[in-house]
Amino acid sequence: METLTFEQIKILYPNQWVLVGNPKLRNPKINGAFAGRFVSGIVLSAHENKRILADEAKKIERNFEETACLFTGNIVKKRIFLL
Repeated sequence: METLTFEQIKILYPNQWVLVGNPKLRNPKINGAFAGRFVSGIVLSAHENKRILADEAKKIERNFEETACLFTGNIVKKRIFLL
């Protein structure tokens, strides 16, 4: 499995929820917005529907030390997403 940058992931999976394994972050010890600190990771699954991705994640993520979920589209301000 290939490690991809966030820019590469956005091009390959536009407007989708993406499950990433072994995410690399800038300043990993600092709390705050994850998307702004995400550098790269291994794409495990992607889907336009976050609930379907969440169901798939339950089966996939136990094979990785860490996983993260990203959205590659534009998020409306003041909108809350729950997984």
